[in-house]
Amino acid sequence: MFLSSITSSFSGLSPRLWLLALVNFINRFGAMVLCFLTLYLTNHLHFGLQEAGYVLSCYGLGAIAGSYLGGFLTDKIGYHKVQLFSLIFSGFMLLGLMYVENYYSLCISLFCYNLISESFRPANAIAIKMNSHEGNRTRAYSLMRTAFNLAITFALSLGGFLILWGWHLIFVADAITCLAAAAVLFFLVPEIKMEKPEKQVDSPISTETISPYKDKDFLLFLTFTLLNAIVFMQIIWTIPPFFKDIYHWNEGTIGLVCALNGFVVMLVEVPLIFRIEGKKPILTWVRLGIVCYALSYLFFLLPFTYLPAILYMIFISFGEIWIMPFSTTWIVKRGNAQTLGKYMGMYGIAYSLANTIAPIYGTQIISRWGYSTLWLSLAVICGVVWGGFYYLQQKNR
Repeated sequence: MFLSSITSSFSGLSPRLWLLALVNFINRFGAMVLCFLTLYLTNHLHFGLQEAGYVLSCYGLGAIAGSYLGGFLTDKIGYHKVQLFSLIFSGFMLLGLMYVENYYSLCISLFCYNLISESFRPANAIAIKMNSHEGNRTRAYSLMRTAFNLAITFALSLGGFLILWGWHLIFVADAITCLAAAAVLFFLVPEIKMEKPEKQVDSPISTETISPYKDKDFLLFLTFTLLNAIVFMQIIWTIPPFFKDIYHWNEGTIGLVCALNGFVVMLVEVPLIFRIEGKKPILTWVRLGIVCYALSYLFFLLPFTYLPAILYMIFISFGEIWIMPFSTTWIVKRGNAQTLGKYMGMYGIAYSLANTIAPIYGTQIISRWGYSTLWLSLAVICGVVWGGFYYLQQKNR
C-alpha cells in the first residue's frame, strides 16, 4: 500500500525532471562541507563559537550575492549555462578551499565560493519550472527536494565517518560530485528555451507587468520567509555544536542523527504533496509548517538526550515538507518568462540572508544566555511568522 502510494505520487513527471533530480542528487551527495562546516571551524581550526559565527555569516553573504547573480544571469543568458558554470567553478574552488585556514582568508574564500555555488539555485528552479506544468509543479519541486534530502542523508552519514579519516576528504568528495553533476547536466539535460508566459492558474495577482521589487505582497512574503528560514537554519549552524557540547556525541553519531531529517523528507514529502496539492490554499500548509518548526525546538527543553533529538528531527522535517515546496509554488505563480528569474533570485536571497543572520543570531544568544534561551526565542519568532502568513492569506483570499 505504501509503495503503491509512493509510485502513484511520481506519476506524470517527465523523464527530464528525473534527470534534473539526478543532477541535484549527485551535486548534494557531496554537500559534506556545508553539513559539517560549524564543526570544521570549531573542532578542526579551533575557532571560538562566536568567531565561527562571523565566518559562517560571510558564507551567508556569499549566498545572498550568489542568489541575486544567479537570478540576474538566468534572465540574461539562460538557466542552463548558469547551472553549468556554477557546478564547474564550485568544484574547483572546493579543492582550493581545504587549504585555507587563516581567519580572514577563510572569510573571503567562503564568500567567493558561495557566490558561485548559490547562483545555481534560481537557475535550477527555472529549469524545474520549464520541465513541469501547473498540475504537477509542486510535486516537481518536491521531487527535487526528495533527491536533495536523499543526498544529504548519505552526505551526513558518510561525511561523519570520512572526517574520522581526515577533514580534507569531505572537500575532495564535494568537488568530485559538483563536477560529476555538471557532466550529467551537460550531456543528458539540454536546455529548453523560455516560452511566452503561460496562463496563471489561481495566481494571487496578475504578473504581466509587475516587478518583484514593487510586488508588496511578495516582499511581505519574503520578510516572513526570512524569519522562518532563520529558525530552520539553526539545524545547520547551532544544532551540531549543541549535540557536541551538551550531548557529547562524536561526528559519526551527529551525522547519523542529523541524517534522519533527510530520510524523513525523502520518504514522506512527495507522497504527501501528491495527496494534498490543490486541496487547500498554499499558505495554510505553510502555516502548519511553522507550527512544526516551533514545536521542534521546544522539544530540546525536555530533560533527555536521544528523545528530544529524534523528535526535533521529525518535526523540523515535517515543517520543511509543509513550507518549502509550497512556498516555491506560491512564488512561481507570480512570475512570468521575463521576471521569474528575479522572483526566484529574491527568494533565494531571503534564504541566503537568513544564512548570514542565523549563525550570528544563534551563536551570540548561546554565548550570552545559553541554548535554552535560543530555543525559546525561535519559538517566539515562529509565532510572529505564523501571524504574518495568516494576515497575508486573509488579504489575498
